[in-house]
Amino acid sequence: MTVRLSGRHVLLTGATGSLGRPLARELARRGARVTVVARGLGPLLELADEVRGHAVPADLTDLASLPDVVASAVAEHGPVDVLVHNAGVEAVGPFAHAGPGDVKRTVALNIAAPLELTRLVLPAMIARDSGSVVAMSSLSAVATFPGLSLYGATKAALSASMAGLRLELRGTRVRTLTVEIGPVASSMMDRIVEDPTSAAAFARARRTRLLRDLEPADVARSVVAAIEAGRPRLTLPRRAAPLAGLSHAPRAVVRAALTGVAHVTHAAPAVSVAPAASVAPAASMAPAASVARPAADGTTG
Repeated sequence: MTVRLSGRHVLLTGATGSLGRPLARELARRGARVTVVARGLGPLLELADEVRGHAVPADLTDLASLPDVVASAVAEHGPVDVLVHNAGVEAVGPFAHAGPGDVKRTVALNIAAPLELTRLVLPAMIARDSGSVVAMSSLSAVATFPGLSLYGATKAALSASMAGLRLELRGTRVRTLTVEIGPVASSMMDRIVEDPTSAAAFARARRTRLLRDLEPADVARSVVAAIEAGRPRLTLPRRAAPLAGLSHAPRAVVRAALTGVAHVTHAAPAVSVAPAASVAPAASMAPAASVARPAADGTTG
C-alpha cells in the first residue's frame, strides 16, 4: 500500500539535527504539513519558517511533557498521519567510561520517548485505519560495534519494538517503517573516529566495502521514498542489506513459528476522533510557520 504525503501531517522529532533538517525539507517538498520538534528554540524556529511548518520546542527525555507535544501538533495540523522518531542520543565510547546519567538519558531519548509518543498517537491512527510510524534505528541494532554498546542496545530495543508493533498492526492500514542506517556524516562520526576501538572497527568495515559514509540529504530522500512506498524496512547503505537480512532471518523463522499469521483485532476506542485535516494541493499551499511557545525561561520540559 502506498502512502500519499501531500497534505498529510508529519510529526518529526530531532528536527534540527544533521539528519532531521534534510528530512524536514524533503517531507515539505513532498507537500507534507510538518510539525518539527527539537530542544533549541532558535534553530527550530528557523527550520519551521523554512518548511512552513509548526515548531514545538521540547526536551523529549521529559516523558511527562509528551502529551503536550502531541496536543500542540494536533491543534495546529490535525491528527498525526506520520510519526517519525528521529531524535536520539549519539552515545559513543567504552561503556566503562559512561558518565552519571548517561544511561538514563540515552534510554529515555532513544527508546522511552519513541514508545510513549507512539502510544499517544497510535489509537487515533488505528481508529482512522490510516497512518505510519517511522523509527530511525541503526545498523548497530543488528551488529553492535565496540564503543556503541549503550547506543546499540537502545537501537536494538527500538527495532524490536517496531517489529512487534508491525505484527500487532496486521489487518490494519497502519504501517511501520524501521530504518537501519550506517554511518552518516555527523558529529557522532567525528566522536567515533576519536575513539581508537570504535575507529578500528569502522575502518575494517570500510575496507571490506560493507560500510560507507552516508550523506544526510541522500538518506532523507531514501527514507521519504520508503514511507511513500509503504515499506516495512530500509537498510542503508544498501550494500549492507544482505548482512542485515542474515541477522533478521533467524528471528523471522522463530516469529513465524511462534505467532503464525493471526491478525490482531483492534476494537474502536471509546473516544471520538477528530476528522483528518483538509489536504493541501501542493507544498506551496502550506500555511506559514507557527510555533508552540515555550515556558517563560525559553525552554520546555
